[in-house]
Amino acid sequence: MKKILILYFSILATPILYSQTKAEKNFGSWYTYHGIHKVSKKWSINSGFQERNYQTFQNYNLILFYTGVNYKINKKWTANIGYGYLDIDRTFDPDVTPNTKEHRIFEQIFYKTKYFKIPFYHRLRLENRNLYSMGNYTLINRIRYRLKAKIQIYRSIYGNVSNESFFNFKGDLYPENRFYSALGYTFSKNISLEIGYLNQYINKQSLDRLQVGLILRTGI
Repeated sequence: MKKILILYFSILATPILYSQTKAEKNFGSWYTYHGIHKVSKKWSINSGFQERNYQTFQNYNLILFYTGVNYKINKKWTANIGYGYLDIDRTFDPDVTPNTKEHRIFEQIFYKTKYFKIPFYHRLRLENRNLYSMGNYTLINRIRYRLKAKIQIYRSIYGNVSNESFFNFKGDLYPENRFYSALGYTFSKNISLEIGYLNQYINKQSLDRLQVGLILRTGI
């Protein structure tokens, strides 16, 4: 167990040791919260918050608030519709212009399965992004697909590995990809905490990020 943890954190530390001073090479951070609140056997409400920084503890990038409604079709399939609000600073250096505001509507479906006794989670999402900046309005429609595996390591400790690809309907077809690897600790059936490494390829830049996430589950 100790060898596994040492190897994991050695890999996690590599981007820090070799990060550069350019904006896209700074080791930034994402601090996240995701809540799932069950109201019946079939229905639940999710809520979430993200703060993203260009640097680990400073240099604001964006905040995201979102909420949605989930319907459990059966043991393997779940459907969701949701809304998100974003305030985005697109520049690494101090910003003197108004931030971009985004109102996001999304529909998604989740599918759970197992391969080699490891649970895998598929998520397919359709997003309608309404962006407002200095009086200009832009609509971007895109599809996202995420494949995630959750691996139980030792008692309450687990690993979480995922990759998500983004596809626009027009313009830049493949603008973004996110690879995420983390260790999680389950404090109880209601609360989990994850700390990991996120690589975000966006706008032809490769960004290294520390991600800290809190997961909360409530209800019946």
